[in-house]
Amino acid sequence: MPKSEIVQQVRDQSISKWQIQWDRTRKGSITKQFFATVKDRLTTKIKLTPNFTAIVTAHGKSKAYLHRLKIIESPECIYDGENQTVDHVLYDCTKLQKEREKVISNVLKQDNWPVNKSDLVNNIQKTLHPIHKLNRF
Repeated sequence: MPKSEIVQQVRDQSISKWQIQWDRTRKGSITKQFFATVKDRLTTKIKLTPNFTAIVTAHGKSKAYLHRLKIIESPECIYDGENQTVDHVLYDCTKLQKEREKVISNVLKQDNWPVNKSDLVNNIQKTLHPIHKLNRF
């Protein structure tokens, strides 16, 4: 058996074990919405930035997160009074409407809006610039 075949089998087994752990854990519920499977994450070419990580983990500068940690008093977005969650920033925040329209335009070429978060990651990779602006909490 060629070495490359053994390496691939070991890799596949590792991914399978990782997937079992991913499915069993109660942690990472927001991240799971973006990457339902370990294989999805490993095959998606993404530029990991602090802003991107903050969005897909919901651990970052959002007011909902900071409020949950008791760092700030209110989870409300200053632009429209809604709780400033990841969903709010991606789909509803009035401050980011212009940037969102660019993403929506790209998504509508292949899909309907709103799109689930895993599809959103794939579409944003094609129009990478708007995602960085979408995290201006």
